[in-house]
Amino acid sequence: MSDLKPEDDKRRLFLVIADDTPDALMRVLGVATVQQTRLRALSAQPDGAGLSIRLELDDQGDERAQILAARLSACPSVRGVGFGWR
Repeated sequence: MSDLKPEDDKRRLFLVIADDTPDALMRVLGVATVQQTRLRALSAQPDGAGLSIRLELDDQGDERAQILAARLSACPSVRGVGFGWR
């Protein structure tokens, strides 16, 4: 049995560092919603003076992932975005 996921079950993991403001999580989720992503897992926790947000999404290809990362980076209160495969 292989540990590899089927091609249609690929997921992307986005790590977002934002200011710890009351609306930071909703702003990030709003961007993901507008980009029509399918959220599979979410966690958020305080990280020093900021908020660390982990989004696990169905993969929609490299171009869509780069667009989402750019839009997240432009979001007010977001300080950094990283993404890769889960």
